[in-house]
Amino acid sequence: MSELKRINKTRKIIRKIINEKGRKEIYDLTGLSGGFEISDSDMELLETYVGPAIFSEQLNAVGISHFGGSPSIHKAVGFNRTSSAIFSTICALSKDIKTVVHFVPKLPSHPSIPRSCDIFDMNYFESDNLQEMLNKIDGETLTIITGATMDHKMINLDDLKELIQYCKEKNSIVFVDDASGARLRLLYDQPPALKIGADLAVSSTDKLMNGPRAGLLSGKKELIDKIYSEGLKYGLEAQAPILCAMINALKNFKLDNLKDALKRAKNIDLSSLVSVGLNYEKTPTGFIITNLSDEEYINIALKMLENYGIITITAGGMPGASKTLRIDFCSKDAKRISDEYVINAIINSKNNNL
Repeated sequence: MSELKRINKTRKIIRKIINEKGRKEIYDLTGLSGGFEISDSDMELLETYVGPAIFSEQLNAVGISHFGGSPSIHKAVGFNRTSSAIFSTICALSKDIKTVVHFVPKLPSHPSIPRSCDIFDMNYFESDNLQEMLNKIDGETLTIITGATMDHKMINLDDLKELIQYCKEKNSIVFVDDASGARLRLLYDQPPALKIGADLAVSSTDKLMNGPRAGLLSGKKELIDKIYSEGLKYGLEAQAPILCAMINALKNFKLDNLKDALKRAKNIDLSSLVSVGLNYEKTPTGFIITNLSDEEYINIALKMLENYGIITITAGGMPGASKTLRIDFCSKDAKRISDEYVINAIINSKNNNL
């Protein structure tokens, strides 16, 4: 099944459920269901030029804080997607740097990074081997470090610190891709990226928090200005409604919500999955099924959506996203259904797929 066909089928099923049963019968367990909180007073400012004038300043303050930065050194801006922020970063830096080296806790990387490098004819190298990575870093490279993978495999803190320190010694710009890691790493007492010396950091405000699908980019002021200017040229900046929702989500973010998901993931009994031939791994805020083909993952995910109303990244994710069947308990919808409901949905969908 093509990526577009899968996405269109998923959207068709969601429309059918909403039209026949209402939103209450949908359970988004993707971990990036997000949210869009805007107050009545905000509504008056959602205009093309007025909104960004007000909200950009507010986002700067809460964005710097979220990454552990300093207002005297750092700046934060909004993009319409994390991928847009990554694209704009590579676009801006491609004029002076021709090689991107990328450390990933577990391969493969998110496709937005190598695809952006291809567009700007930049050499690209990725690895999950620390020493191999260190051997590639020099003053002519942009070093990207993924804080947590698409399947929530987190970087080791000692590795992260060593990479950042080595980049400083070699005068390599270091950019932490913390799409979900900006929150996920906090669960394990890892410091925010800017606090431990990264030059740039980016995060998705819909991942593991109740914000809109958007990219928060923060870092050294001169780099942010350079990158944001490129983003503006291509219309990749976040518009007023998104900026406003990003601010509210960052202000209202509570780590306790993730801690609740962590506890649920730790305690859930998944032994019944093994009994029907499904292997699994627990993640910080949920679990993943690990022993199926992409086609099997997709078919099961679509049946889970159609028959149980459960949305997964496998069914609804953008092209290039991991097809591994992942369940995440950090969304608001997860609180409305039991562990048994989720497990039965997987088992029955798997059996009906045979």
